[in-house]
Amino acid sequence: MWEAEKTDSSAGPEGPAEPVLQHCDMTTARNGRCGLRSFWAAAAVMTAFVLSAAGGSAHASKADELIREADKAAVRALEAKRKTDRDESFKKAIELYGKVGSDKMYLGTPQGAEALYRIAKLQRDIAARQGKKQEHGSLYASYETLKRLINIYDKPVSALEENLTRTEAREVRRIVGSALKLKEEVAGRLDRLNSTDWKYKVIDTLVALTGRVTGFSYWFAIILITIIVKLLLTPLTKAQFKAMKEMQKVAPLIKEIQEQYKGDQKAIGEKTMALYKEHKINPFASCLPLLVQMPILMLLYYTIRSYEFQFAKGTFLWIGSSLSHLASFPVMFNPGSLVWVTARNLAEPDLILVVLYVISMYISTKLSAVDPTQAEQQKMMAVVMPVMFAFIFAGFPSAFLLYWLVFNILQTAQQYMILNSGQAEAVVSAPAAPSPQEAPDGGSAADETQAGITTPKPRRRKTRR
Repeated sequence: MWEAEKTDSSAGPEGPAEPVLQHCDMTTARNGRCGLRSFWAAAAVMTAFVLSAAGGSAHASKADELIREADKAAVRALEAKRKTDRDESFKKAIELYGKVGSDKMYLGTPQGAEALYRIAKLQRDIAARQGKKQEHGSLYASYETLKRLINIYDKPVSALEENLTRTEAREVRRIVGSALKLKEEVAGRLDRLNSTDWKYKVIDTLVALTGRVTGFSYWFAIILITIIVKLLLTPLTKAQFKAMKEMQKVAPLIKEIQEQYKGDQKAIGEKTMALYKEHKINPFASCLPLLVQMPILMLLYYTIRSYEFQFAKGTFLWIGSSLSHLASFPVMFNPGSLVWVTARNLAEPDLILVVLYVISMYISTKLSAVDPTQAEQQKMMAVVMPVMFAFIFAGFPSAFLLYWLVFNILQTAQQYMILNSGQAEAVVSAPAAPSPQEAPDGGSAADETQAGITTPKPRRRKTRR
């Protein structure tokens, strides 16, 4: 099977002996088609299989069988001449490996680690046979698979031995050692591909201008580019918040309509739209500037992600300090991902940044609640949205979280200043409470006060005889 690589005979017991990379079966080895080194590597793997079977592990035998079937499909994928054949065999191999690597039954076992490692290696090898765009996707998939493997299995031998034999624990450690080296190689290839992109070059120029200082250049480049983009978006932001401020003006009148026609949603809707029309307010005016900003924000996101592997060299305040990697938590909805309470570098997830972002988003959402007709929904969204984004962003690199946090703080500050500027003059007063005494013409005193403004209650007229 795979014969592309040879084992390094100088590697130590924890080094990349990697018999799994040879993939030569015993018959092929005896016929001299593989080197002596590959023969002993294949023999070691087969010996491990025999020992596992002798131990009475039916699950391990099933896992070994699935891995062997996946190996055959992997060879067909790498040797296929036609793209359709290659894609079909590749998909089959990934599916078979995944039955072991993603199955809870094999979680924490050498077979589970081995399956994930082979998935990552196949994704890396298949990338060399694809176009540039597909190559990047396959390499990134390989990188993510290796991250998952390392997050799950990178533990001391003593911790592994709680559930495994000493031989199995050492085998897991050997696989982790190989995975760490493969991850470094894949990250290097991805970084070289990214370095041709103009977005990468923009950040790299900013980092270079400040001397590539580990504790300064990288986070400073993130904050600087975020501020520049925010300044460019200021006209759109002002238009968005100006529309929100117009909504604030009529908020007291809308509240009066809600109280007057409580329970009649149709009447509330009609009266509210009539009020908007009278005051020349478009309730959807704040949406357009926001939609225009979205592509720009996404571009900034991809700019940060393109430099992800270089951010592994950067630190920020507590990130990279002596407090790094004190504790970690699994990321919900993303098995195998971890978020560190304090990350080691800007390429790793950081829980403190996630918490700070959630707080900033909660404040921003509360300030945005200007429509009384949706008060309850807005209160709920002020809580639900930050929590939802916390789960989404928990596994993201801290470089991205730092950018999003700074952008959100700037946005919130700008929002507060615009919405509260000249507030005393801007807000329309709520109608006075109706007096029980009627005005001379038969209307109420409240009707007199609201002359010139559409009121929730139609004015009655006396018919003269």
